[in-house]
Amino acid sequence: MSPTTTAKIMKWSEIRKQYPDKFVLIGDIVEKKISKTKSKILEGNILEISDDGKEIFKAYRRYKKKGMNVLFSLPTTPSEFIVEDVPIKGILK
Repeated sequence: MSPTTTAKIMKWSEIRKQYPDKFVLIGDIVEKKISKTKSKILEGNILEISDDGKEIFKAYRRYKKKGMNVLFSLPTTPSEFIVEDVPIKGILK
């Protein structure tokens, strides 16, 4: 199934209920800092929805190349969506 493109801001809990078994690409993210390195995703603009993780990852890279702040959820992402900023160590080429 090819990804569906949409542009609708929704609360994360609503996204999870509406698309429980889908990969969802989200932009315009509203988050709440819960610790120094962790944030809780509250809502976002649904950019794409797909059954295929590879398709969502391709879309994720396209949006990142445009400089957009996006993230994607997996079908197993819980109703409380917590992300952690993990510093990358080493040299990137």
